[in-house]
Amino acid sequence: MKAGARSHPPHVHPNEEVLIVREGNVEVFYQNAWHPAGPGSVIFLTGTDPHGLRNAGTTAATYHVLAWRSPGTKPPGGSMGD
Repeated sequence: MKAGARSHPPHVHPNEEVLIVREGNVEVFYQNAWHPAGPGSVIFLTGTDPHGLRNAGTTAATYHVLAWRSPGTKPPGGSMGD
């Protein structure tokens, strides 16, 4: 992610995510605030809480995302359809 860029505006979705920051300094929006995270940080995000990511540094940031949807997870604003 380029310096000053953001992945997307804070959003919600039915899956959960773990982010692993490899390089650079980012900020994670979670629980209505931005939180700093640097190389080696591991961040867990629930999909149903608004969240986002932005590069807060002056160099590019590299991070990995592991995402999954747990069985029985209710989509934001909807039913599970069963």
